[in-house]
Amino acid sequence: MKKLALTFAAAAALVASASQAAIPAYPDNPDVLWRGDFEEGFGSLTGHCTYGDNGWCNEQSVRSQQIQIVNDPVFEGHNAVRFEVKYGDQYKGYSDERSLLSPPDTLWEDEGNERWYRWQVLWPQDWVGSYPKWDELGTPSSRSNAGSIVEWHHDANGAVESGSAPLYFRGEDKYITMCLVDQATSACRETINLAELQRGHWHDFVMHAKWSSNPNVGYLEIWIDGVNVLPKHMASNKYPGMRNYLLIGLYRNARIGDPNLLYPDGTHVYGTDGTPGVAYVDGFVMGRTKESVWPPEPTPAPTPTPETTPAPATTPPVTAGAPAPEPTTGAAPATTPAAIGFPTGGCSSGGFQSAWLALPLIGLFAMRRRRVIEA
Repeated sequence: MKKLALTFAAAAALVASASQAAIPAYPDNPDVLWRGDFEEGFGSLTGHCTYGDNGWCNEQSVRSQQIQIVNDPVFEGHNAVRFEVKYGDQYKGYSDERSLLSPPDTLWEDEGNERWYRWQVLWPQDWVGSYPKWDELGTPSSRSNAGSIVEWHHDANGAVESGSAPLYFRGEDKYITMCLVDQATSACRETINLAELQRGHWHDFVMHAKWSSNPNVGYLEIWIDGVNVLPKHMASNKYPGMRNYLLIGLYRNARIGDPNLLYPDGTHVYGTDGTPGVAYVDGFVMGRTKESVWPPEPTPAPTPTPETTPAPATTPPVTAGAPAPEPTTGAAPATTPAAIGFPTGGCSSGGFQSAWLALPLIGLFAMRRRRVIEA
């Protein structure tokens, strides 16, 4: 019975380890500066505006459907945020269509700041990454991107903001792209394909930034799903004399979805529903160091070691007239039962389920050993 109890104890430890690994969590780290992970539900979205607050400060939306807390899909924890934008979603006097969240002043970046960030984005299966370019409808190959999901904007140093933000991340037709903007033209001076976009998949981003308007000082490093897709890239990533601030959500040109937009032959470019776009974001965190945002390594499950029973001493038969041999002692050759396999990949609960399925097999193995010993 003692050996059986130990076997079940080892299995219980394996189950506990698997269940903990199924729910990723950041360890407490004094270098974490801010979290925006939506775990407080609807209260996460607004009102957190003081320096040092976690959560989000303001939202830019005109419909309640544009920014919603959801519990499916999520990357980690219990909640994520769903963004929706369609034709006519223009907030106050701002240009273009938007459903955006902005964080507290903790996320305003000055010249020379060095920071680490992590977040996740899911573009759904029906995501459309580009649309016909509204001012070049006679050229089918001319396309306009479907808008940004994460950006670092400029504050204009107290003046009225104008022009495009210095840095955008987008989900286009085939790739996740990054745009570094030329301040004079508001056009991308660099467009970098970071990784192939997988619809219906949570893409996990880590970014290391040195914020500077000097191209010999500023740089970016980016990982997506654990792969270093952008090694240290020297470039200016803010405008001279201005601060950067983070915005997340969908932001696209105001002409996308316009029901009155027509091709040269008179047919409609879009339908009548405003051409909604939808994407999901989860798990934003910012810190001073890589370790403060990098996903923790999963704890490996312990492997139970089966016990073996020494074989009794044996004495071979003695032939008449021959000297009696010395009795032999020692263990019989060890036998190892077939390994119990635990699947990897797939949903995060797979290891937990497999561990419970393994309990009856472990118990049966222990009972059979007990019968051998008692025989």
